[in-house]
Amino acid sequence: MPSASALAAEGVKAVTAGNYQQGIAKLTEALKDHPAPLWLIERSKAYLRTEDFDHALHDAESALRVAFDRANRDQMIEAQIRRAITFFRMKRYADADICAFWALRLLDGAKASEDDGQTGKVDANGDYTPRSSDLTTESKPSKNSQLSAAMSQSGGRSKESSLRNQAHSWRLQALSQIDKLPAGDAGLKVTVSAKYPTQSQISAPNPTGNDTSAMDIDGDSDEEAPASETSVRDAWEKVWKQYHVVHAKHDIRSSFYQTDTTVNVDFFVKNVSKDSLTIDSQPQRVKLGPIPNTYAGTIDLFLYGKIKPTETKCTVKSMKIELSLQKETPGKWPVLRAENAEIVDNIALGATPAASFNQFYHLITSLGYKHPSELQLSNFGRDQKGWYEGLLEKLQAGVQGVVQGSAGSTNDSPGFTKPVPVQEKAAETTTTATGSHGEAMQVDNPAPLAGQTDPNKSSSGTPAYPTSSKKGPKNWDAIADDDEEEKDEEADVNSFFQNLYKNANDDTRRAMMKSYIESNGTSLSTNWDEAKAKTYDTLPPDGAEAKKWD
Repeated sequence: MPSASALAAEGVKAVTAGNYQQGIAKLTEALKDHPAPLWLIERSKAYLRTEDFDHALHDAESALRVAFDRANRDQMIEAQIRRAITFFRMKRYADADICAFWALRLLDGAKASEDDGQTGKVDANGDYTPRSSDLTTESKPSKNSQLSAAMSQSGGRSKESSLRNQAHSWRLQALSQIDKLPAGDAGLKVTVSAKYPTQSQISAPNPTGNDTSAMDIDGDSDEEAPASETSVRDAWEKVWKQYHVVHAKHDIRSSFYQTDTTVNVDFFVKNVSKDSLTIDSQPQRVKLGPIPNTYAGTIDLFLYGKIKPTETKCTVKSMKIELSLQKETPGKWPVLRAENAEIVDNIALGATPAASFNQFYHLITSLGYKHPSELQLSNFGRDQKGWYEGLLEKLQAGVQGVVQGSAGSTNDSPGFTKPVPVQEKAAETTTTATGSHGEAMQVDNPAPLAGQTDPNKSSSGTPAYPTSSKKGPKNWDAIADDDEEEKDEEADVNSFFQNLYKNANDDTRRAMMKSYIESNGTSLSTNWDEAKAKTYDTLPPDGAEAKKWD
């Protein structure tokens, strides 16, 4: 039998890797030996990421109590921050700000038991009164401290700086939400039990927890008493928790950037077969597969806007997949994905919040399901593959319906392409795609269809590649002498000054050369009478500094 420390180490490793249920199980076993605050904090993180807020808060407050009893200031700070994060996710924004404030007071060296009066900052209606404007510039983390935290190693002042930035960040987020709330909102109420709650004050977790094995959602109960709106919502929340636990197991770390004409998405996955990868590219949905170590073996991307499916490109590298999409209409998208797509895809974007129960609830009820029993999910909570895939299919249909509605399309979604062997190039990988009507095509260097022009070749027959140029695709093989892209960007300005100099008289040319050279390119005059008697200083743009180089 492994020791408690070994179990805890395995649990922490599992939580870090995103295997939350495994981490919870390991840490639970370790905590049977003794209640270590750091183990409780890690389990609180895992519970929070599986949307089990009650257990997350219970562990954060338990860790805080033990740390307080042991007079361990660092662990008290971490537990108080964890408590603030949990309250924030529960939309208890006043409580979240108070706990983050208490963490900052500890970091400032205040006595742990000081009476700061923060819980008493309420108006006559009991609404919390602090606002984001109360955070002065001096109280916010500086850029230097943020950089220090980002580059920090464990321990010492670096850890303190990191904790301070976390506490400031959650205070700012909580107060920013408070700014938006109407008077009397539940998020404005101070309900936090105590700065250091006793065992009797610690929030008790929901006794049912994540145990859904006894849930009757199949509609075969002998009792048919009408359910209240609250009980129905509770039933949906149990479905969500179980679904989210399974769905989050195989999230893929991703990132994206865009120009006015392109969207580029990176999926950080390893060991993807270049020979069997296929792409189903539709106007607002792209599906890639097979992808190892994912639940369904695919990546399914529902897009905010329309793309040109035939111009989809994909490059497979050892550590990631690079996807390049051409927008149908130029312009920046506010987000990458379609509304509610995060509920059904397995794409984890760092700057995008995870899907919430409220999103799930509004989506599933908008599809006409009034109670979980109507989903007909047999063996819910037991036959994971069966019920999960059935629910996922229904949710995907809902998101697809929103996408098709926004696109004004009624076409059925084409089937996924059967893997087709592809040829590997020196620096990139050719893959196959399915167009919006199901036809198979090459998306990197395809052979043109009969009677059509190859979309990936220029008029001269040489390959053309994605570009953000205003003039469209470039023949990159024909630009050995000059950089066409830079010429496109600067053509108007350069031609203006070239024509000005070319058509000027000798005095104007002398004035232009003298002013330009003396000012190091920061001034230009065409008046020789003025320029000949003047010495031009270097005038860098705002925010820049001129330096002399030896």
